[in-house]
Amino acid sequence: MKRKHIIILLFLLPIMIPLVSYLVWNAKDSKPLKVLIYDMTVPLNSYIGHNSFSWVLIHRKFTSFNQLNNPAINYKGFFPQKDFKFVTNDFIKLTKDEVIQAADSLDMVYFTDTYGIYSNEWYKDQPINERSSKIYGGLNNNDLILLRRLQDSKKLVMAEFNFLASPTSSSVRQEAEKLLDVKWTGWVGRYYESLDTIVNQDIPIWAKKLYERQYRKTWNFHRPGILFVHENDQLVVLEMDATLKEEVPWVYTSKYGQQEYGLPQEITYPYWFDIMESGESNRIVSKFKIYASDSGKKLMSKYGIPDVFPCVIENKGKNYYYFCGDFCDAPIDLESAKFTGVTYFHKFFYDKYNYIDRTTFFWHFFRPMVTNILDEYWDNMQTRQTKY
Repeated sequence: MKRKHIIILLFLLPIMIPLVSYLVWNAKDSKPLKVLIYDMTVPLNSYIGHNSFSWVLIHRKFTSFNQLNNPAINYKGFFPQKDFKFVTNDFIKLTKDEVIQAADSLDMVYFTDTYGIYSNEWYKDQPINERSSKIYGGLNNNDLILLRRLQDSKKLVMAEFNFLASPTSSSVRQEAEKLLDVKWTGWVGRYYESLDTIVNQDIPIWAKKLYERQYRKTWNFHRPGILFVHENDQLVVLEMDATLKEEVPWVYTSKYGQQEYGLPQEITYPYWFDIMESGESNRIVSKFKIYASDSGKKLMSKYGIPDVFPCVIENKGKNYYYFCGDFCDAPIDLESAKFTGVTYFHKFFYDKYNYIDRTTFFWHFFRPMVTNILDEYWDNMQTRQTKY
């Protein structure tokens, strides 16, 4: 090959490789799977709350009702409009029979976020980090009917962080806990790269106020750490080098989870999580570990916070999964899903040495886990259809 041909080839490679990758993805057969995404927390038009799951659906070419997944329209919950207007689309106004018919028309549901929308998040003239009144959110009785019907039909249900927490009522929560054999302890937590409220505007003002009222001292944190909040407004703050030995929660996966879902043995998780308990009908695939110092362990023990607790809960019949973190919320480029082989080149999409990057968690943990769950479920559906 002549030198000029080599130069031309080298010039064209960056263009040809993505093009071929897209054409190969586009040529693959689609997989019909009637999926419902339930997202009650969509304050902006980014739909980031169900971004990660949408990426997997698109990449694996799962089509819902003959359409490729579109995260802007293929979900139920809260739909933002222009000029502070919004619409909602859910099951709350349906009759019991209508909810059952809806469940029968589906193959699976993913409850990505039930926290909802609050007035300070929607109306921009209010302080974003203060507490405010609810506009929309929380599970209701019709959602329980949907959940029960899906469970009775052995259809796939996935849910994650805040599924059972506020603003869902205690009566609805307790019924859902019985159905799924899990229990929320009342605690949620989040890692913060900095606990300094001046540096980090993500820290809620109400958390600082609650802390100072509870402990009767000034919020004086500046390093990275973890904030725990209970539904009764109790707070626990762990700070690196003071009450923490490792600033970020770690996730450890069992051999079963590594083999079944292609998960890493260990990885960090730098975002929201809830502390759940599980019954005997479920299997703990992965666990969170908080590396607190002796004083940190003492503080956690005082408030009944465990340092090891479930991360991924799997029903032993594999028809229900609960992810004890806000896994679906990640800044992932959905266009990258339309390229075959992108999973082999994903190291170019994130900094593998940045252990507080949610994108890293998506590529190494969420993507392989959910991909394997969906692929197995779809294969089993095909087997049943062929059999009958």
